Amino acid sequence: MLPRRLARLVHPVRRLSTCNPSQAAFTVQDEEDFRDRVLGSSTPVVVDFHAQWCGPCKLLGPRLETIIGGKGEKVHLAKVDIDNVSDLALDYGVSAVPSVLAVKDGKVVDKFVGLQEESRIEAFVNRLIGE
Repeated sequence: MLPRRLARLVHPVRRLSTCNPSQAAFTVQDEEDFRDRVLGSSTPVVVDFHAQWCGPCKLLGPRLETIIGGKGEKVHLAKVDIDNVSDLALDYGVSAVPSVLAVKDGKVVDKFVGLQEESRIEAFVNRLIGE
């Protein structure tokens, strides 16, 4: 029998969700990708500026995915790793992560910085999509 710590590495624990993550979630590759898929989108987009080394980002990401996944095709989620697309983070004034922007019709209409409770994220998304 494997020690518990080693067993987790061999057989990772998977979390189950009652709601499918948004099919419209995507990772932004570069500034052109951002321009096309976020600014050019006819669907409102929540943009999650995060970093792999950021603890709060690791907690916020699944919350965003769950809430946005529950909205169907009314809203998309764009994930921007600030270490991979740093110029984009600078362009949007991201000085701390996680930073989340609400983009509608190519314009930033709302934002928040830091880890938020699910109820606040839900209200943020609902304002964006008019619910």
